[in-house]
Amino acid sequence: MLSLDDVLPPPGDFQVLLLTLDSVSLSWSSPQGLTGPQTFRVTWGCDGETSSTRVKGGHHLEISSLKPGEKYQFNMATEGEDGRQSRWVSASLSTVVPPRDLKIDHLGDTSFTLHWSKAEGMEKVPQHFFISNCIPGTDTLTAITDDCHKTFSNLQPGTEYTVSVTTVLSNGEQSESVSTTVCTILPAPDQLTVDSVDTTSAAVSWSQPPGLDQTQHHYQISYRCPGTELHITTTSSHSITLSDLKPATEYSVTVCTVLENGKQSQLVLTTFTTVPTAPDQLTVDTTSAAVSWNQPPGLDQTQHHYQISYHCPGTEPHYTTTSSHSITLSDLKPATQYSITVCTVLENGKKSRLVSTTLTTILPVPDQLNVDSVDTTSAGVSWSQPPGLDQTQHHYQISYHCPGTEPHIITTSSHSITLSDLQCGTQYSVTVCTVLENGRQSRLVSTTLTTILPAPDQLTVDSVDTTSAAVSWSQPPGLDQTQHHYQISYHCPGTEPHITTTSSASITLCGLKPGTEYSVNVCTVLENGKTSRLVSTTLTTVHFQWWRRPSRVAAVCVLLAVIIGLWDSYATAERDQLQNSLNTRTTERDQLQNSLNTRTTERDQLQNSLNTRTTERDQLQNSLNTRTTERDQLQNSLNTRATEVDKLKKSLNTTTMERDQLQKEIERLNWENKRSCPEGWRRFGSSCYYLSTEGKSWEKSRQDCLERGADLVIINSEEEQTFINGFESVKWVWIGLTDSVTEGTWKWVDGTPLTTPRFWWSGEPGGGVGENCVEIYYISSGQGVWRDYDCSFSQQWICEK
Repeated sequence: MLSLDDVLPPPGDFQVLLLTLDSVSLSWSSPQGLTGPQTFRVTWGCDGETSSTRVKGGHHLEISSLKPGEKYQFNMATEGEDGRQSRWVSASLSTVVPPRDLKIDHLGDTSFTLHWSKAEGMEKVPQHFFISNCIPGTDTLTAITDDCHKTFSNLQPGTEYTVSVTTVLSNGEQSESVSTTVCTILPAPDQLTVDSVDTTSAAVSWSQPPGLDQTQHHYQISYRCPGTELHITTTSSHSITLSDLKPATEYSVTVCTVLENGKQSQLVLTTFTTVPTAPDQLTVDTTSAAVSWNQPPGLDQTQHHYQISYHCPGTEPHYTTTSSHSITLSDLKPATQYSITVCTVLENGKKSRLVSTTLTTILPVPDQLNVDSVDTTSAGVSWSQPPGLDQTQHHYQISYHCPGTEPHIITTSSHSITLSDLQCGTQYSVTVCTVLENGRQSRLVSTTLTTILPAPDQLTVDSVDTTSAAVSWSQPPGLDQTQHHYQISYHCPGTEPHITTTSSASITLCGLKPGTEYSVNVCTVLENGKTSRLVSTTLTTVHFQWWRRPSRVAAVCVLLAVIIGLWDSYATAERDQLQNSLNTRTTERDQLQNSLNTRTTERDQLQNSLNTRTTERDQLQNSLNTRTTERDQLQNSLNTRATEVDKLKKSLNTTTMERDQLQKEIERLNWENKRSCPEGWRRFGSSCYYLSTEGKSWEKSRQDCLERGADLVIINSEEEQTFINGFESVKWVWIGLTDSVTEGTWKWVDGTPLTTPRFWWSGEPGGGVGENCVEIYYISSGQGVWRDYDCSFSQQWICEK
């Protein structure tokens, strides 16, 4: 309770708010320390004119019929019942109303146009407008205009500007400023072009956006194929090569400009399809080839086949088709290069791009290489014509050599040849290959042969004595330049052979028994120990001739007469036996000689047979190696096909699950589509959408949606964003996205986090702690972008249920 001497306290929190151009609203709070009903004195005036009134028991007053465009002084004091009055509290206010309906038009990368409307009721009041435009940290650009629009040019691309407009009357009175922010467009890369495409790489280039010559920037490139994660990379140049791509796969590529502050331009998009891999060459023979390829992606459920074309230079292409991923081409020419192309063909006849490869058939080797005959200094070799060369000009190249010498090379167009001037008793390696007119050669086939070592010629017994004999022979032909000697073996029946050697062409055998038959064998021996066949002869030493001594003749004669007389009857029988024995030995000797000759011939035949078998063994080994390689290739192909089958089975299972899920989704959507949306709502998919006709803050907008059984819209897809972009006659709308709980963590109104930011405007979100709610800003008809904004700002909103 105040005494009469106490000073009355003034009203508190005195505020003046302009309602229209000719009315204001005054509000205040109770004076400090006073309770109960109070009376307040209010005065106001301008240009010497003053009005006053009293307000009893209230804290609010509306004053109308003011003069537009004038500055008014408002005073207020507390009045006591005894007429006392507190000190005055004052406030001033101009009745100049600020412009309204600020709009941005013709927004570009270096310019924009600002439009506004005059304040309601001030359309006929003389006025002009003061405009300021600034970037934080730079000088403010100002202008004055009588129009309700202003175009700003020569701006920096991708930069946020704050623009303010103030109404200024003829008397200099100004309204409060109204402002908006606008961000010039960051230009996107221009002329995005796919320069080249390979099986696993592609080169992409673009032009530098205009207006960025003095601005630090780079480019962000993202690319992906269906069903894979996005690959993102950056570069400061105007081109890039994308590598490690999948063959025959469609890729989408987007490129945007990025400033140093992280602000990004709109994306520019292109697509390309990598080149399919060329057919693989599995096996190539002389007249056939097996070729395979991979199925192009995305054709698992599409009927298609493959068209194969092949030809050699100078001939027309041959065409064939198959539904499998491989084919065997037959009836080809040996040793000929073929070009092969394969394309995919759909049932409607549409064809893919061609993929190609080349292969060269094998030049066949001579067949059945044989050694027909071998002599001391020559050998005959023959072979069969390779298959498939009946119409092809060709010849054969023969190479032969013995160890330690250079090969001799000769050619022939026939299927046999006689090799001459060989060294006797020497092993030769012989190779033969097919040669075409262009010089191309087949692989080699080989064999070995050994020339015969000649035996001594004309073995002769020159003289025979009682205990010795002289034997000679002629030097075998072809050994003039070859080191050799001769081995002589001789024996009489029932004894071991005596063996001796000599380098001359004759020898005297000593220490023989008188009157005894000897078998003598001679052969040629080389330095390596190799021996020729044996040549043989026989000789009989002379009996002892005792009758040539006179002193004993008479006695001997007497003795002989006695002996003859005594043994006459036995001599005839013994002689006959000895003659028979001699005949038998002679027969045995001839049989042994024949047997030796037979064994020598058999040995030579066996040697030739061994050489032939060795050649056949080598050919079989080569054939075995070839078959082993083919088996390994087939096994690898089988493993690859098994892996592909497993992948296809997994893909089939995945596709089946996706089909079932899609079927359920279709059923759900069909059921939901049967429901209708309330009047004034629009349907998209399974949801209904409502666009408000008034403006409210974000919180009040959401409350309105909740009262309608809905909530602020949640955008889940690009299709839904496109649908919302179609709302007309609207500039800004609230959506159900905010970071008001945790700064920087954007969440939808249902509590789910924003995981894939797609539709932010360049440089957004960028409002910090003061802008925590998201609006859609329609920068042009059908094109809306997200911006974070002050949640208290009043604007339209979209509900979804």
